[in-house]
Amino acid sequence: MRAFIAIPLKEDIKQTLFDIQQQCRQRSKKGNFTEKENFHMTLHFLGEVTTEDIEDLKQAIYETAIRNRAFTLTLDKIGVFQREEKGVVWVGTEQNKILFRLFESLQKGLTKQGFARDRKKLSPHITLAREVVPYGSFIQMQKSVVVEQKQIEVDCITLFESVRIGRKLLYQPIFTEMLSKK
Repeated sequence: MRAFIAIPLKEDIKQTLFDIQQQCRQRSKKGNFTEKENFHMTLHFLGEVTTEDIEDLKQAIYETAIRNRAFTLTLDKIGVFQREEKGVVWVGTEQNKILFRLFESLQKGLTKQGFARDRKKLSPHITLAREVVPYGSFIQMQKSVVVEQKQIEVDCITLFESVRIGRKLLYQPIFTEMLSKK
């Protein structure tokens, strides 16, 4: 199964992101737009894992959760990972040291359980669309799309499975652990 560990988002945040996504859609010739129910913030992409790996992943998530407290992030800006004329459009958050500590703690927990450390640094974002071709330029899109600076409550981390049902991609939670309240 294809899996990843992420911060799940509450419904009001998903709606805010959907509204931002609609602004991007209006400014795009084409793109593969993320389903509203699939919005999340990835902490670690695992790729293919076995059912035997799940218990080790749960342990790493549990150990991470008890060592980290709940916190908030703020939606900040729209961004693009661009390749030639296409790009991945995303919403980023303000820099947050607590988020980076959570990421590092998760990396240590996963390594302890025998999983490879993520080779990339954390780039906190929520993907709105892939393969986007804008009318005009991405710079114009970024300047014209309004991002409401809304607070995201981060109180848990979740192991998700990526499942394809027909032509639709669905991210199903396998295991969620609440962060410490301390």
